[in-house]
Amino acid sequence: MDNKKLGLGLIIAALIVYVIGLFPEVGIDSAKYAAVSRAMFESGDWMTPTIHGDPYLHKPHLIFWLSSISFHIFGMSLFAFKLPTLLFSIASVYALFKTTKLFYGCQVGKLAALMYATSEMMFLYHDDLHTDALLTANVVIGVSFIVHFLQNKKVINFILGFVFIGLAMITKGPIGLAVAVFAVGGHLVLKKDWKNVFNPVWLLAFPILGLVLFPTLLSNYNNFGWQGIEFFFWSNNVGRINGAYNGGGGVDGDMSFYLHTLIYIYLPWSLFAFITFGNHIKGFFTKKGADRFIRPEYFTYSVTIVYTLILSIAGQKAPHYLYPVIPFLSIIVAQFVYKGVVENNHAKLGKWLMGARNLMLFIAWFVLAFILGFVFKTANLLVWIPVIIGLGFTIYFALPKGSLLNKLIIPLVVSSISLNFVLNAHFIPEAFKYHGGIAASRAYSALAADNEDLYTYKYKDFETYYYPSKISLWSKDKEELTAAMDNKNFWLITDQKGIEDVRSLAGDRIAVEKVFLHKKISQMSGEFLNPATREKSLKKVYLIKVK
Repeated sequence: MDNKKLGLGLIIAALIVYVIGLFPEVGIDSAKYAAVSRAMFESGDWMTPTIHGDPYLHKPHLIFWLSSISFHIFGMSLFAFKLPTLLFSIASVYALFKTTKLFYGCQVGKLAALMYATSEMMFLYHDDLHTDALLTANVVIGVSFIVHFLQNKKVINFILGFVFIGLAMITKGPIGLAVAVFAVGGHLVLKKDWKNVFNPVWLLAFPILGLVLFPTLLSNYNNFGWQGIEFFFWSNNVGRINGAYNGGGGVDGDMSFYLHTLIYIYLPWSLFAFITFGNHIKGFFTKKGADRFIRPEYFTYSVTIVYTLILSIAGQKAPHYLYPVIPFLSIIVAQFVYKGVVENNHAKLGKWLMGARNLMLFIAWFVLAFILGFVFKTANLLVWIPVIIGLGFTIYFALPKGSLLNKLIIPLVVSSISLNFVLNAHFIPEAFKYHGGIAASRAYSALAADNEDLYTYKYKDFETYYYPSKISLWSKDKEELTAAMDNKNFWLITDQKGIEDVRSLAGDRIAVEKVFLHKKISQMSGEFLNPATREKSLKKVYLIKVK
């Protein structure tokens, strides 16, 4: 914790892995956000996000504004698309450190920031970019300013706090404000700080939030009327709670979904989290009176418990919905581990944590070896050399010497960085080689003349709105496909469901027909991961030129 050179080395290594993650391809939701950002960048219309030519309502403006600005600075690329959110998240790591330091001291602050920054969710969702990453960053920064305002009453902290909470709201809707209210409101209520609970100063937050929200609300009203306003404040977030939108299949009814999701999404710290909560629950029953649950702050537990319960009973579930819990959970876990291992020198707890460390190390290095030795074998030294160095550091710091805290933390940090280096630099790029929609889009860009448009039919993924040299035009049914046949010299991307319709309508006008093997990266299966059966798991995407 006090070795500045080691700390700097870990920070640089983590940043390198984050930056590597800015380059791999994107699919599904991330491709959709990239497509909307591209349309905004190319049209110059900053007020109306669009997808396949229609106004896009389901996410507010911030991620599209940031990506479009980045496109203007760096040119249109995945690096430019992902970079702004990463910068906000880096700022949120520092904000989390400052907030934790306020209540638990500098060392716990460093540990909490380290756990947050090296959790699997942080690495994963800056590669496969979701709005939850930007939402979480703004919530953490906003809550940090508000917590500091409660301590020092500086007006600037109040203003900046609600500016960032407003930015969270124009990232994913009122859920940004709700999480902040769970944090600050829960803290004040549990501290019985009724003076601050009913302080009229909170009313001044509304004009600040109103100024931040105004462009988004104006856009929603101009494009969708009052329905757009209702959608922003109610239908979107509440609709996901009651399951009104696209569901997650069998997981939607699983009340325990986020408990077992936490196991992999919070690696390498997930078992530490379960040990922490197990001890806190035990203490709640074994201690008496006020001693049951005394903490200098309660905003961490307020968010973690209340928000996780809401997500668990919600009709729609997805791993990335848990993202806002992770930074606050990191404070809880860091404080518990540091207090137990360093301040109390709790030998029995140390053994439990060491056992959890060993299991998590095994999981991380098993997955890493499974990828490099089986799923996507490679002899690339640029991949193997960093992995071998990471393994060496892991073994060195895991050996029975030095402080217990260092033995617990440093091997897990190094393992997390090593695993995500392999994911970002090797696994994800290799997996996306099997994405037929991206391959077809790039083939169109290479083969089509400037005046030859691209259509899609049956193929519903969003990559064709970002990757091709021209944004594709969508034929949503056979009637629209028939109308498109009035054109000459156009290209069309379709799948196995649509190819027969295309062939029957185009007939001998088909000049080019290319086939690309296809697998959605979000639908990994054992059959795909096994090289011997991978081909059986692949579908087909077609690129057709109609003359």
